[in-house]
Amino acid sequence: DCTRSLVGSEMCIRDRSNAVLTGFRFVEYLNDNPNTTYDVLATEAGVTKARVCQMIALCKRLPSEITDYLMDTDDPETLSFFTERRLRPLTLMATNDEKITRFNEMIEAINID
Repeated sequence: DCTRSLVGSEMCIRDRSNAVLTGFRFVEYLNDNPNTTYDVLATEAGVTKARVCQMIALCKRLPSEITDYLMDTDDPETLSFFTERRLRPLTLMATNDEKITRFNEMIEAINID
């Protein structure tokens, strides 16, 4: 569900159901408003500055194979499993191959349950 729209904008920038989508919306908002800071965005979105940083990190540090998968799925179980908190360790891995391998293991784990 969408929790807040920006003043003067139709775009909902915070979607609780898809962490990657939220991150990309934050990036898009910053690109459309180049003088805006993370602090202003955080206030507008109703989150902390740290949360803005975390969500944007998903977009910048995860390979497109992962972000595309999460952007293209509408499966509620998958989206509720892949929270920012679960994805965050992937952003810290050294290579994209490591990230993709671990992500695929996570997908297998939820498909087994």
